[in-house]
Parts: sequence; structure tokens; C-alpha cells
Amino acid sequence: MTDPDTIIYPTIDLFSYDLAEGLGQSEDESNQNRNKFWRRINVGQMTADQLADVIKIESELSDYIELLGKDCKEFDYPLNGFYYPVKLNDTYALQVHCAIDLTHKDRDDPSLKYAPRHIPSFQKIQENIVNNLHGSQTNQPDNHIGQTWFVWGQLAFADQKASDAAKRIYGHLKIFDNSSWEKDLKTEINPSAPKLLGAECFELWQLPSDRGDLSQNKHLLICIFPHELNILDISQTLSKLYPSLMRLFLYRHKIIWSYHLSRQHKSELKNQVQKIQTAIALLANQDHSSQIDLAQLQQSLKSNLNLMNTYVQELIYLESQKNTIATNLENYQNKLRRLENHEEDIDIPFLEKFATIVTKKYIPQIIADITNLSPNQKFLENSIRNIEGIISLEQTRSERSLNQSIFAVGTGLGTSQITVNILTAQFPVNAIATKSNTLFLIYMVAAFLGSIVIGGLSGGGVWWWLHRRSRNSKNP
Repeated sequence: MTDPDTIIYPTIDLFSYDLAEGLGQSEDESNQNRNKFWRRINVGQMTADQLADVIKIESELSDYIELLGKDCKEFDYPLNGFYYPVKLNDTYALQVHCAIDLTHKDRDDPSLKYAPRHIPSFQKIQENIVNNLHGSQTNQPDNHIGQTWFVWGQLAFADQKASDAAKRIYGHLKIFDNSSWEKDLKTEINPSAPKLLGAECFELWQLPSDRGDLSQNKHLLICIFPHELNILDISQTLSKLYPSLMRLFLYRHKIIWSYHLSRQHKSELKNQVQKIQTAIALLANQDHSSQIDLAQLQQSLKSNLNLMNTYVQELIYLESQKNTIATNLENYQNKLRRLENHEEDIDIPFLEKFATIVTKKYIPQIIADITNLSPNQKFLENSIRNIEGIISLEQTRSERSLNQSIFAVGTGLGTSQITVNILTAQFPVNAIATKSNTLFLIYMVAAFLGSIVIGGLSGGGVWWWLHRRSRNSKNP
């Protein structure tokens, strides 16, 4: 009697992606990213020699660098798996392949190696992968972009239903939050639907909400091959397909990652809008105030210039994420077209469903955000121009007032000097000649006081006249 809960050669491939070189990152930050990636395979920090060797390998002029060459790093016996690290442009990609644990006897005997296994064994395989990745699956490093679980196996008997097997496999994997087969499944259950190398495919995912966390990005692709195919042929054909799948999944996760970053930039822009509104309100209050504090205005100008710099930068980042999404969407769709090969039974239009979401939601949403948030830049520019204008007027007014004061003082001093000369000219000759009697002192004091009074009156009169004329010119 056949067991519906069995499958031949249950296998999981995890495709995981980490940012290698972020925009504007320093060499130290890139080295930190490198260490985080390699710690997934090797426990502990890399030595200086190891780091130098890795940097040398990564310096190859290629957009697809096999970081271990053509070799893979095998799991420790008896685990049946390997690591395959690659650098794709600015991203580290890691394939972790794992099948059912095999003893030496199992590996040498195909009848044992490819014997039907219970579907719950997928749970053990996933645990082996997680345990051999030195890093938490729940708290990923900040340079982590995303990951896809590619799960496959062969039906154990001819009349076994692929959809039932896939649903059972899904139930034994720990991938989704609040898992629901009906909710997470994005492909139609249809045995006659297009296939991947003859396999029925079931794509499941959860996408981060606009206010959610990138860890909400979950992606699972289950491929169930029919019983009549040769399992060795399946394994060999899939091995040739892995590099293309690695790139395809990278484009997908870069799109989701960029959209998630765009939500962060949008949130920061909305926070800046509140600051812009506050700055404009303060300027309005300043305009209606009779007492203008020049130092306060200069501080407001400095704050608004900093605000402008931050706001423009965030708008540029938002535009950049839109361009990144558009580029990776094009790469994703091109890779799908190149993958499709009817002679090899590769027909995977179901993977286009994700592209539709990107086209209809992600890109239009960012375009709308840029359109809605850009006008605030104009408001801020006007605010800065107004502050600069007020400061210029106040500085001109202060300079004019200073010049008027200098002119008035000069007038007073000149008048005072003339007054002294006139008064001393009236002194009796005999008083000037002796310069010692009381009469001389009286004349000198009188001349001094008279010059001060007349100089003060003339200087004050000139200042009053200039000030009144200046005030009348502002209020015609």
C-alpha cells in the first residue's frame, strides 16, 4: 500500500542575499559586510590573511564571481548538503543546498539514496540548513536583502497528487508568519498548468506592509516532479538551472528591499514636512512682530538650510529607489524570458505575478509619493528666500542707522568745535594773556559748556531729522 505522506529525495535550496557594497559606504563598512557574510559559513571573525584572500577573489572583473571557485563547501558528515557562495555585482549570494541525511551506505546505493522518505523529513532538512548557517534567521544582519526557499522532490507513486504533497510540505516548514496555505499560495492549483522541467510549481509569499519590517518578506517555491521522471536527470538539470534561479531571486528581493527603503525615505520626508510647516509658521510670526531679532533670524536661516539639504537628499533617495526597482524589474522579466524554454519544458509564467504587483503598485506608489512631496521643497525655498530678504533689510536698516548716528555725531562735534572757536574769539585779550585769573577760567568753562550744548542740539537735531525722513520713506 502506498503512503501519501512520502516523497522521493526531499531537497531544500536556500538562496540568501546580503548587500556587499552599499552606496556611500566606507571600506571599513564593506569589510564589516564581508565578515557578516562569511560568518554564515565560517564561525568567527576572518583573519587578516583570510580577508586579503577574499578581497583578491572579489576584485575579479566579473558580475558573477564564484567565491570558492567551482568547488562547494560540504556539510559535515552525515549531513547531505553544501554551501555555494557567489558575488553578484554589489551583492553576496549564498546557495545552501541540503537533502535528507545519508549514511555512506545510502550514498553508494541509489535504491536507498532515492527511496521514498516521509514528508515531515523536510522539517529536519530545514533545521539542518538553519543550524549550519551561523547567524540568526529571525534577526538578520542589517545588510540582509532577502531569501528564497526553493523546495523540491519527486512523487513516490503515479497517482499521488502534487498539490497534496506540496501542502503537506508547506505545513512542515517554518517560514511564514501566521501561515495559511490558502492565503500564502499565489499560483493556481492546476495539474495542466505550465511547469518547470515537468514539475508542478507552487509559489507562496508574504510581502512586507508599507509600515512593516523587511523580515516580513517571505518567499517559498515548491516544485513537485512527477513519478515517471528519472530522479538523476531531474537533479542534474536543476543543477544547471541553479545559477539562473540565483539571479532571478536576487532581482526579486532587490525590488522588495528597495521598495522597503522607499517607505523609510517617505516616512522621513513626512517628518521633515512637519518641520517645514513649523519653520514657515515661525517666519510668519516673525514678519508680524515689531521687534526683529537678527541673531534669531540668522539661526532660523541656518536651520532651514539644513532642513532643505535633508529634504532634497531624501527626495533624491526616493527617486533612486524608484530607479533601482525599475532596473531590477526589467532584469527580472528578461531573466524569466531567457529561462523559458519549451523544448526543455521550462514554462513559468506564474512567476510573472510578482512583476505585475511591482508594475501596478510599487512603481506607481513611489511616483505618487515624489509628486506629492516635491512641492514642500518649493515652500522651504520660499521660506529661505524670505528669511534672507528680511536679514538683508535688517542689516541695511542697521547700517543706515549707524551711518545716521555717525553723521549726527560728526555734525555735533563739528558744531561744537566751531562754537568753541567763536566763543574763545570773544574773550578779552587781557584774560587770554594771563590765563591764570578767575575770569579766564569762567570764560573757558562757558565756552566748553556752550560748545557741548550747541553741539548736542545740532547733532540731535540732525539725527531726528534723518530718522524722521527714513521713517517717512518707509511709510509714504
